[in-house]
Amino acid sequence: MGNILEQLDTQLASLLYDWSFTTTILALVIAAFVAYPILYPSDPDTHPLLLARQSAIGSVRNKNESAIYRSPEVPIDTPLRSGLGVKDASAPRWAAGKDGDLRDVWREVMKGGKDGVPKGSIMTVMGKEEVVEHDVEQLTKEIVVMGKHLKEAGITKVAIYLPNCVEYLLAVFACSFYGLTPVLLPYNLPHPNIYELLQSTSADGLICAAGNVPLDDVVKQCQNLRLITWVVEKTSRHMDWNGVPSFAENRLNVSVWHDVIEEKGSTTEPQLPSNSDLPTPADLTIVWQDLTDLSAPPDITTFTHANLVSGTAALISALPSRQRLNPADLVLPASSFSIPYVLCQTLATLFTHASLAITSVAEPGVDLTLATRGVNPTVVIASAETLAKLHAKEDETAKGVLHNIAKYTSSQTLASGRMPDGNSLIFRLLAPSKTASQPGKLRLILTSERIGGGSPPLSSAILSDLRIFTRARICYALTASKVAGAVAQTHVFDYRTRRSNGGPMQGHFGLPLSSVEIKLLGKNDAEVGGTTPEGEIVVKGPAVAGSGKENEVRLGVRGRFGEEGVLELV
Repeated sequence: MGNILEQLDTQLASLLYDWSFTTTILALVIAAFVAYPILYPSDPDTHPLLLARQSAIGSVRNKNESAIYRSPEVPIDTPLRSGLGVKDASAPRWAAGKDGDLRDVWREVMKGGKDGVPKGSIMTVMGKEEVVEHDVEQLTKEIVVMGKHLKEAGITKVAIYLPNCVEYLLAVFACSFYGLTPVLLPYNLPHPNIYELLQSTSADGLICAAGNVPLDDVVKQCQNLRLITWVVEKTSRHMDWNGVPSFAENRLNVSVWHDVIEEKGSTTEPQLPSNSDLPTPADLTIVWQDLTDLSAPPDITTFTHANLVSGTAALISALPSRQRLNPADLVLPASSFSIPYVLCQTLATLFTHASLAITSVAEPGVDLTLATRGVNPTVVIASAETLAKLHAKEDETAKGVLHNIAKYTSSQTLASGRMPDGNSLIFRLLAPSKTASQPGKLRLILTSERIGGGSPPLSSAILSDLRIFTRARICYALTASKVAGAVAQTHVFDYRTRRSNGGPMQGHFGLPLSSVEIKLLGKNDAEVGGTTPEGEIVVKGPAVAGSGKENEVRLGVRGRFGEEGVLELV
């Protein structure tokens, strides 16, 4: 043993005797090569093969039709995702759970903070700094009070014409629990358009922001209205909003939301009706309007609760498990609840116990700086108009050599399949403006292309730039008026930039959601029979408007499936 130690001592002395400055540099370089991959791994965020073949493709097809494309979550010949998998408290762990409906979403909210279930907050952002957090029990009482108020008035269809606010969601849930049909109207429409929609949807009730619609005019134009409920801001509650025009006293009742809550809230228990009292809740009607051409006729679609929970469940599962909404998230819808994609993502937020921040500064094209003022969300639901405006503003300010170097480096990182580090020196050189929200806070942006909705297309280059500016991953979805949730949505880790003839291509829409399956119809068999089929998009599944699980709709636009199994518009 002594000989071995003497030999080691001799060899160590010999090594140190020959050590020099050059040896030190070489040793540090070798150590850096060994340590760098460990400390700063360069592996992509997901395996490249998962992006190379994203959809599950059927093995057979009909003439003049492509094969069926599905999400890998629901392989061919298995049922599509139809619901939320709601389990009763007494159900065994291995039970699959029932599909549920919108009432089960709110019941899940009520479980927050009890029996180990995480609690998500519901808050309203008011102005620059004021944020009001709502008590779930009080909100439940408002649902009960308003539901009974509408039911006792004999109302069957309630039009909701409000900016994003907590009363908007409460009105939807009140209708769900008490068997009424909510009609979601796009906000900020010209008055004649509102009157026309109220008549065409046969709404006999209206919940509206006080002062947004002239009372005399709406009563004259919409003879079917029997109840109007004003939602009044706190600063205007000293005024009398209960007046009824003399010519409509016999047929119209005018009430104020906060007055109804104060009058009946003290005698009402926050006890919601049992689902067994109303086995099948009433449908929900959504008005799909091209906001760039208000003269175009709107598409009025009626969704069942089965459609909505199917689309909501598919949006939840579309994100990989480590990227899904969770109780640590604060989600901000920066677009209107009247858009089905935004509504379903909001329902997903509530069901997963993530915190929800509601701001009235929420509509297609809103400035993201205004929408996120006073709050630091981790997830933003934004319109394509908003992101296009954000990109134009950021791209205009990000000029100069340092910015170009930083942008190029970040683009190379994205091309390698990784999100750039928001805390790196290179990112600080890029120095994004406050428009890009809060770097290091925002982690995910959910946006959509609305077929027939007037939204601008987002190229893959724009989406790549937005990932660099915001340091947030982006999911880009394709939505349609007859499909709850979305038709397809990009993989959250798909950062690739696509080009054609040297120019950027429109961003693709990824793979179908698990609530639908897609096929393409062609005029001849050749265009739909190749490796990149092209034709009219046809969607089928429980998320498609209707009362069955095999509902099918033709979207009226042409699409193409690339070799990776991702959908793009032609």
